[in-house]
Amino acid sequence: MCSRNRERRELLLLPILAAGVFSFARASSPLSQGNAFSGQRAFRHLQRQCDFGPRVPGTRSHDQARDYLKRELSCRADEVQEQSFQARLDGRQIELTNLIAFFRPQPGGKAVSTSGAASPVQTWALVCAHWDSRPTADQEKDPALRRQPVPGANDGASGAAILLELARVLAAQRPRRGVMLVLFDGEDYGPGTEQMFLGSRHFAKKFREPRPEWAVLLDMVGGKDLQVPIEGYSQQRAPRVVERIWRAAEALGSRAFLRRKGPSVADDHLPLLEAGIPCIDLIDFNYPYWHTLADTPDKCSPDSLQAVGEVLVEALMEK
Repeated sequence: MCSRNRERRELLLLPILAAGVFSFARASSPLSQGNAFSGQRAFRHLQRQCDFGPRVPGTRSHDQARDYLKRELSCRADEVQEQSFQARLDGRQIELTNLIAFFRPQPGGKAVSTSGAASPVQTWALVCAHWDSRPTADQEKDPALRRQPVPGANDGASGAAILLELARVLAAQRPRRGVMLVLFDGEDYGPGTEQMFLGSRHFAKKFREPRPEWAVLLDMVGGKDLQVPIEGYSQQRAPRVVERIWRAAEALGSRAFLRRKGPSVADDHLPLLEAGIPCIDLIDFNYPYWHTLADTPDKCSPDSLQAVGEVLVEALMEK
């Protein structure tokens, strides 16, 4: 039974910024092997999500996956908030849920909050992904298959899996900055973009404080032979965040991160950018199983999850 299950139904962020007592302290030594990011653990989270079935909003498998993700985050984070909202999809009112996990930084140093009160929080970073999967396999060659839901192993489960394993690492080794992990719902409903990016739009609209200094979105980062170029909107609108992440990747000698421009992708980072949060999108869009019934765990690799997870840890832990 998880002993750190502290959840709230509303997005009440200012009390977190003002909190001055921390239950855990980050050790000054580097991450031990046992606390290092594990692609194998992340892959098990990917598989578990897919075991529920397609995570389409309004279905039982969607509810089961949400409960699993919330439970896993609640066992690691200082606080987990459940941000629920409704959307009208295919003529039905459907409840969607963003999950927001907070990891406060190690004690030390003072900053001034928006209320003028002293706070131990200096800076915050945000790492996010979507956890739902698409209700229609619109990229299937056979038209008869296009109305079936997508398994979403890479497109959805991979990013969420990395966040769950990242939560374990952050709980074991306290970050120097505050970290928010956010799982967006309703990213991939569709078919048109007016019914997509629902969770990130809601988050950006309702968001107040603490405001992240920088943010990273993960999408389709678990495919075999992963290659992550610099997404177009990211380079244009958040170049400093691009440099931070690619500097971390190069420090680790990662071959998965390519210093070349990739396509500009409409994704969950755009509502955050519009809200003034500098966010980049880590995405390998060269994935042949995108929006098909073949987007299954066997097309994904623990090595790819490992590569992305290690870079994120490096970027989050740097001074």
